[in-house]
Amino acid sequence: MAGMTGRGQPPHVRAQRRVLNKHWPRRPRDFRKHRPGIPVTARVVWERDGEEYIDATAVRWDTDHVYVEFVDNRLGANGTWLKPSDIYRSTPENDDRPADPQAPPHPPAVT
Repeated sequence: MAGMTGRGQPPHVRAQRRVLNKHWPRRPRDFRKHRPGIPVTARVVWERDGEEYIDATAVRWDTDHVYVEFVDNRLGANGTWLKPSDIYRSTPENDDRPADPQAPPHPPAVT
């Protein structure tokens, strides 16, 4: 049985694109999920489609990795791992503008 070419694949599979700036951690399952998560704007660099800023929710992170969830038929998953430098925390008063790009996506630790 021959492998399927792009033409023989369903439309949702043909629409998928790789995220070129994906940044997987060594052990992603070790990250705790934070619900409901934090609203962010994620800088995603798509294969073929280039750079795009997408509204997303940060749900897992450490100082070097952030897992963001968003809906896009190019993704083929619920989200992707990115570097913190590609994440912009949304401001409560104006969610459509990125906040300080160097601010971590998570709130300060609660004691």
